[in-house]
Amino acid sequence: MSTITAPAGVGVGRLPAARTGAPARTSARTSSPPLRMTRRARLLLSALCLIVLVAAAVLATGGGSARAGHQTGPAGASDHVERVTVAPGDTLWAIAAREAPDVDPRETIADILELNALDSAAVRAGQVLLVP
Repeated sequence: MSTITAPAGVGVGRLPAARTGAPARTSARTSSPPLRMTRRARLLLSALCLIVLVAAAVLATGGGSARAGHQTGPAGASDHVERVTVAPGDTLWAIAAREAPDVDPRETIADILELNALDSAAVRAGQVLLVP
């Protein structure tokens, strides 16, 4: 029986490092240099931070809606509010059409819902509503 000996550094299915031209592997690992950010990456990161700060500021101020300049009805109309008691059988559509006949009832209904902090258009007899 004969035996074959392989030179050191040769494994199954691999050629020695000297034949492939690849550098020999060492067991000691070298650390790679720290990552450097490019100008483009710095600009992107700055823009992202700015967007987050602006969004946080808008949320902190309540959405940024300017209610002081909000007008209902035609231009030049005053922003006065009336108290209306809901009669039996009344709906918001009927109240809006009666109280503001020259304005689209959908706009008036939206204003009534907002003024009274209502979740739905359901009203009951005897309920007092603020109507623009």
